[in-house]
Amino acid sequence: QPLALVVAVVVLLTTAQNASAKKFDFDYTSYLNTASEPTEEGSILLLGDSWAAIAGDYAANICGLSETRYVTNDAKSGSTASQWAAKETAVASVEKWEYDYEYVWLSLGGNDFLDNKCDISSAEDVAANIVTVIGQIVANSPKKDDIKILYFGYSVPSADVCGNGQTAQLFEEQGAIIFNAIKSSNYTEYVTTFDISEMFVKGGTGGLSDSSYYYDEIHLNVMGYMHLFSSYKVQHFFGCSAAQTIGMKGISALVEGKDNPAHLAGTVAAALVGLIVGIVALVLAVKFVKRKRAMRASSAKVELLDPDEKAETGQYGAFN
Repeated sequence: QPLALVVAVVVLLTTAQNASAKKFDFDYTSYLNTASEPTEEGSILLLGDSWAAIAGDYAANICGLSETRYVTNDAKSGSTASQWAAKETAVASVEKWEYDYEYVWLSLGGNDFLDNKCDISSAEDVAANIVTVIGQIVANSPKKDDIKILYFGYSVPSADVCGNGQTAQLFEEQGAIIFNAIKSSNYTEYVTTFDISEMFVKGGTGGLSDSSYYYDEIHLNVMGYMHLFSSYKVQHFFGCSAAQTIGMKGISALVEGKDNPAHLAGTVAAALVGLIVGIVALVLAVKFVKRKRAMRASSAKVELLDPDEKAETGQYGAFN
């Protein structure tokens, strides 16, 4: 297995390098061929727009290379929440399910917002359509009691697509409106939400995301997806074990280090500093405990001496 993991990492890094050479080259076939045979347990359905569509079968290894899950990708690039709600597209996806999917990743709202030229006044309608789609998924799911839906919105774009330096603020505001609508709906028990808007943001960019994680100003590249999928909240949602999460984070660090050596150096440096601080703290704690025990032992010894012995030894307890 260690050899297989090394081969898988090499193939994944090669895929990342090739993908960076041609924009929108999302061929993950080589990566997937390194994984284990698919298992129906934990099957995943992808619905929504290009953020889910681009991930494609790559999501099959959401928990790392030791496990491959069945994934059906019914997401459609360029689609909007209003289209999905009106056409009941999710209903058709649910009814044709080949597997009893346990997880649904829903990615909607981004195109609506951009089509409306980042008009925040449209966010309430966008949120309502997303809630409608969620209701369609729940109502038609063969595993209604067990279905788990993930909605985390979008990270802030890597360029000022809304103009006037307002992109970060507007994207975060729309996300908050959508999250609140979901939490206030009748489907909150089925949906896990968390905000990834600032996941890729770096300082000095006006709140915009680091472009090294993006193919263009909107869409993530391989490094971006690895960083997203290896995050603890995503791993926890999909039921990945602690060992699988650590493995995914390790591969993600390698991918990021290949495309961004400074990032890898910073990660390694931070890890070393953390390790050193931990060791120093442990040593100091051990010394403190030993000192306390020695003091207690000394105090106990003083109490056992009678007055004459105390006079001879010069050992006196406090206030004696």
